[in-house]
Amino acid sequence: MKQSKKWVVFTLISVLCIGLLSACGGKNESGVNVGEDGSAASGKQEEVTLRFMTWDSGQTLQPYQNAINAFMEKYPEIKVKVESVPDNYDQKLLTSLASETAPDVFMAWNYPLYVPGGALEDMQTWVDKDSYDLNMYYPIIMDYMKYDGKLWGLPTTYSTRAIYYNKKLFDDAGVPYPQDGWTWDQFVETVQKLTKPGQYGFIMTPDDVMTMQPYFWSNGGDMVSDDGTTIQGVLNSAENIKTMTFLKQLYDASSKINSAGKFSTNNGLESFQTGQIAMFDNGMWPLGDMLKDGKLDIGTVTHPLPEGGSLKGIIHTSGYSMPKSGKNKEAAWELIKFMSGEEGIKIITADKFAFSPVIAVDEENGYATDPYLEAFAKELAGTDKLVASMRHERWSEAEDLIRAAVQAIFYGNADIPKTLGEVSEQAQAVLK
Repeated sequence: MKQSKKWVVFTLISVLCIGLLSACGGKNESGVNVGEDGSAASGKQEEVTLRFMTWDSGQTLQPYQNAINAFMEKYPEIKVKVESVPDNYDQKLLTSLASETAPDVFMAWNYPLYVPGGALEDMQTWVDKDSYDLNMYYPIIMDYMKYDGKLWGLPTTYSTRAIYYNKKLFDDAGVPYPQDGWTWDQFVETVQKLTKPGQYGFIMTPDDVMTMQPYFWSNGGDMVSDDGTTIQGVLNSAENIKTMTFLKQLYDASSKINSAGKFSTNNGLESFQTGQIAMFDNGMWPLGDMLKDGKLDIGTVTHPLPEGGSLKGIIHTSGYSMPKSGKNKEAAWELIKFMSGEEGIKIITADKFAFSPVIAVDEENGYATDPYLEAFAKELAGTDKLVASMRHERWSEAEDLIRAAVQAIFYGNADIPKTLGEVSEQAQAVLK
């Protein structure tokens, strides 16, 4: 009888303890200890160390590191080790995915390249589990997170591209500053006026095929069909022949005169900063540092347009992803949600580093009305296309052929219609 009473008392105490623990907090659905308000609970907790891999380094890594530091303060039981891989990133990531040694969270941009191996985690499962709201993001940005009908990541940041210009060089040459809506002819004329020995008006290179795409899109053309399967008849269209003729004019107007198209790294950033280039095409990433430095009086303007054309900017973005073989998926998901959600993205996009994929944060930042960033915001407004690399897993092979063809046109004055026709046939064969 005494033993029975003792058991009843023990049971009641156990129930009370469980109730108290439930009231004070516990683990959330992802296995992370949290308090009543959803934040990390106090007390001794089991620590998890996540590996986070990115191609960023130095100044471009710091905004992400700031957000990771904030995450670790909020979730002290989760430590994050950052692995910066600025060189051969895709190769190293693919190798680690194949050997099941990939980091717990990694930045990814080329999902058609990563997905076919079957080593990526389907993020839709986690989105569904938490009823995570994807409507907070720009739809076009979310399109970059998908391939083959599935979701592979949540967005990091994004940037369109615009034309930077050095006001002093314009003033010295007596050339008016460019205005949004300027034409291809005005662009070429401006480049010619700003080009002289030792100074480029603009850099046009055949090496970066990706950044040529806004020029093709604005003239009604493209490099490959929307479904990523057809190049022949698309790349060598009449619209694209006209666009390539314009791009060759740009090259001849400046790059050819100075150094056969060779220039400093990062699309001419260093040469622009030293006054050797009057205009250059880039994303918004270097803007904050240039403004802080204060050595240049700069402006930004949207890409020039062909007659009857429309502005369609190119988007640079990436996603936070997980490997299917990951051992710390619950904690990794918490990190991804924080970094991609409102709290983390506010930290990352501070100081005009990049635009936020979360619409509410983008609006709160007010970058669309910033005099330096307005051009970048306008480039997004009309964008409705994914870059070609996001449409087919073998695009990089086709792009190598296209790059060689553009080099033949720029360097060797190859016939444009003939060259585009030949490379379209060759590139088409790669995709089959």
